[in-house]
Amino acid sequence: MQLVAASVFALASGVLAQNVVQFNVTRGVPGVHLGSIPVLGKRGTTHSERLINFMAGGGYYARVSLGTPPQVMTMLLDTGSSDAWVLSHKADLCMDDDLQQSADKICVDTFNPSKSSTHKVIDPRGFQIKYLDGGIASGGWMQDDLTIGGTTIKSLQLAYVTKAKRNTGILGLGFAASEKAATKYPNIIDQLANQNLISSKAFSLYLNDRRTDAGSILFGGIDTDKFIGPLQIIPLLATNGTYTSFEIDFSSLVVTLPNSTTLTMETSMLDHPAPAVLDSGTTLSYLPDDMVDTLTSALATYFDPDLGMTLIDCSYLSSSSSSSSLSFTFHFLNSTASIRVPVWEMVLDVLSPSYIPPPASPFQNACLFGIQSTEIFETTGTVKQPNFTLLGDTFLRSAYVVFDLGNHEVGMGQANLNSSASRIIELKEGPKKDDDDDDNNGGGKNAAGDSATKTRGLPVVTGVLAQQTTFTPTAGPVMTLVTTKNAAAAAAVGRSGSGRGGEMLGVLGVVGLASFFAVLGGVFMAL
Repeated sequence: MQLVAASVFALASGVLAQNVVQFNVTRGVPGVHLGSIPVLGKRGTTHSERLINFMAGGGYYARVSLGTPPQVMTMLLDTGSSDAWVLSHKADLCMDDDLQQSADKICVDTFNPSKSSTHKVIDPRGFQIKYLDGGIASGGWMQDDLTIGGTTIKSLQLAYVTKAKRNTGILGLGFAASEKAATKYPNIIDQLANQNLISSKAFSLYLNDRRTDAGSILFGGIDTDKFIGPLQIIPLLATNGTYTSFEIDFSSLVVTLPNSTTLTMETSMLDHPAPAVLDSGTTLSYLPDDMVDTLTSALATYFDPDLGMTLIDCSYLSSSSSSSSLSFTFHFLNSTASIRVPVWEMVLDVLSPSYIPPPASPFQNACLFGIQSTEIFETTGTVKQPNFTLLGDTFLRSAYVVFDLGNHEVGMGQANLNSSASRIIELKEGPKKDDDDDDNNGGGKNAAGDSATKTRGLPVVTGVLAQQTTFTPTAGPVMTLVTTKNAAAAAAVGRSGSGRGGEMLGVLGVVGLASFFAVLGGVFMAL
């Protein structure tokens, strides 16, 4: 049966298809009470980058189990890198009390290989990775059993870090070509397929509304209740014939202003290409400087030179404000595919209540704008000639994205925010089509047992007809702060909300925010 519309998959809520691995991800670092975070240092410090990403709920985290018996690990879900790594119980960050004086350096979970009967050392050294903020993680390579979403991957290769600048592990979901190992190996996506735990090297990401604290991921499947309209298929871009990241053709940004006029900025205005990298490990989104200059001059924004960042009025946080019609529509593939981001998804309430805008600021109640300039990477000396677009969580929350590594494409749909139901289709590989076959139809199987032959490419599917649910606020997590050496993260002890608009605790200092959010994506990692 050909997959042409979601209506043929009227599945019961919560029913899972065969060979689909599903689990929830949580925004912000579990196991840490944000109320203990100190004021930032001077502008330009790499500490500022990591700390703000940490504090603002940057990134989405999964709780997994590693080893036998299982040890619980917290890992950042990162579509911008390809290696999985965890903190060793002997990591310098976790052994040295002095290093743990900063909240972004308090170890959340650590792994002790001597307590796992299935652990195997591959190379006691050999792993090193450098991030955009200058932080370096290094250690060795190992194999062990990893359980995620109730599914166990046997003998997964991953790194254990003994020298670190961040307090949790990372679950890299990218292409093996970007692995930091001298010899490429089957990473988590490869092993899920190799061990017949999923039937296609693909996964779907749903980060949900900014005002909620959790999203979900599906390995090997698509949830048609999580997006609106047809799934738009966009081919990935290769570098010298090799696919290294989730990079797609970004063609234009159309801004709908509160007065109903529109501002269109095409990438053709630039003197260089600006492909977009989809990176869940990055909190903000970054556009080429010329586009940001045009954008911010049309909006009531303000660049604070002390912070080194563009700010916007916090009144935009509310979807019921008079300016709520402001939106940003990103167009891809020569404008044949698009995602609309409402303004309240582009506003982050993360500044300290004591922050006082300079006299030149057009507003008194300041929030961080979710789009910044890539020029920041050039001025900090981390990237030369930043000819790219980086779409992080401020964009991805409005999109439902299917990352298909096997067929080098992504499927993208407008997110159905706050969806409370599921209609899940298993992605099932079939024979590859001939090169001269232009049929891009795919196939799969839903939880009721329906199936289709999947040729090369994602299936033609349609989500819900319109936004199905309304926003119901959820309180942010309150966790126990763990400061002892080698301590695993404590369980959540309660929940409460804080900050304007439901954002996670605003305790950032008024100075020192250059290179604001640490970019964790692998596209910016040095060799």
